[in-house]
Amino acid sequence: MKFYIVKKDNSVAAIPAQTKQLNEYQKRGFKFVEVVAACDKNDALARFPKHSKKRKKWLVLCSSLLVISITFSLISAIFVLMAK
Repeated sequence: MKFYIVKKDNSVAAIPAQTKQLNEYQKRGFKFVEVVAACDKNDALARFPKHSKKRKKWLVLCSSLLVISITFSLISAIFVLMAK
């Protein structure tokens, strides 16, 4: 069975994947997060990751930029040393 994971402030809820129920929760201020396949509501909440994927995405992006900048600075330093 599929469940919608909805979130409001710090509370997270799992509701059956029915548009009518989702609309009712959205009227109460909940935001849709994702769809999860699970046996029941407790299982759906257990399958929902506690950490944010956005946080990982930013961490990977910043790390990549750091590695690229260090690589370019090393390459430019090598060219400067070779030119002397």
